[in-house]
Amino acid sequence: MAYEAKPPGVKQLFRTHWTVWKWLGQVIHPQYPKLHIAYTVLLNVGFSIGYPLHLLLGLLNLKSLQEVLLNLTISVPVAICTLKYFNIWRNLDKVRHLEQTYNTLYARIDHPEEWLYYRKIIIPYALKVLHLFYFICVGTAITSELTLLIVGLAYEWRLMYPAYFPFDPYASIGGYVAAHLFQIIGLLVQLAENLVSDTYGGMCLSLLAGHAHLLGQRVARIGYDEQKTQEENNRELVDCIVDHNMLFDCHRTLTDIIGLGLFMQIISASLIMGVVIIYLIFFVGNSFEYVYYGLFLFACIMEVFPTCYYATYFEIEFEKLTYMMFSCNWMHQNRQFKQNLIVCVEQSLNTRYFHVGGMFRINLQIFFATCKGAYSVLAVALRLK
Repeated sequence: MAYEAKPPGVKQLFRTHWTVWKWLGQVIHPQYPKLHIAYTVLLNVGFSIGYPLHLLLGLLNLKSLQEVLLNLTISVPVAICTLKYFNIWRNLDKVRHLEQTYNTLYARIDHPEEWLYYRKIIIPYALKVLHLFYFICVGTAITSELTLLIVGLAYEWRLMYPAYFPFDPYASIGGYVAAHLFQIIGLLVQLAENLVSDTYGGMCLSLLAGHAHLLGQRVARIGYDEQKTQEENNRELVDCIVDHNMLFDCHRTLTDIIGLGLFMQIISASLIMGVVIIYLIFFVGNSFEYVYYGLFLFACIMEVFPTCYYATYFEIEFEKLTYMMFSCNWMHQNRQFKQNLIVCVEQSLNTRYFHVGGMFRINLQIFFATCKGAYSVLAVALRLK
């Protein structure tokens, strides 16, 4: 292990997030602050606010059920995406604090087994979330534009989604091109916002669960090295208690960062998925649209699933941690060691679940409940048909 390069740290894992936040204007350029502020205002007013606004305003003028449902398939997800984006923006200082804490925990890894677990399990688990959303975002962008192009050549030219414009986009070629460019650029901005908003929680929970596992391994080894004194063993235990408190701090900070956005996502997920399924079943008329809305439905599901999955992984690892503490050689240690171990065990007994909004315990159960809610929306629509 000593001859192998260290696996990527926190900075490398979240490089995509900071790059997107920089391009979206959340991180001010130190050399050109005034120019960057102007860029940030124009971009976010025009697309982060203007894009969902033009969709929601367009909903007021729609008459047919098909147009209403088509608008809802994008307007509700985009509105939620914008709220999640601004919620992380206002907590960007906490994002920095969380990553500093993860860096401290990363620096504590010093055993070959820990490095192996970090390289083979923690890093791949975290990157799976990011790579999945790369596929979703790129696939959505490509299929949406191709579908519009193919439908336009085969049937009639139309916009991606019915929405409000201060001019008639079908009155001239220039008007149509301008409206289409606004919608495609706005969609790309929204996809970038979704990429960082929806992957950050899952990746952080994966890291948190992984570090809990490593801490359990670290505690379980204490007391078995005969060359170490009882005082040295006690110092190792105290270091583990410090790490344990850092995990709790990461939990609290992550809840502050993504809690509100995740709460809104859970509340709206059933409606969004239900509307997309209804439109897919009753109004999609060609294979290209089936591909697009099938991928879109998959994206709606994946906005919820990774965070719920890794929240469950987080619960399991924190429950294991309590039992790992009794695996150390505590019986042959001094009184001070045993007292510190009791304190650590009592802390770990306060099982840490990931709650948002004071209502939802985030795990796979809430994910399945969300899917059931989407089925209920579909069932109601079938009954009313």
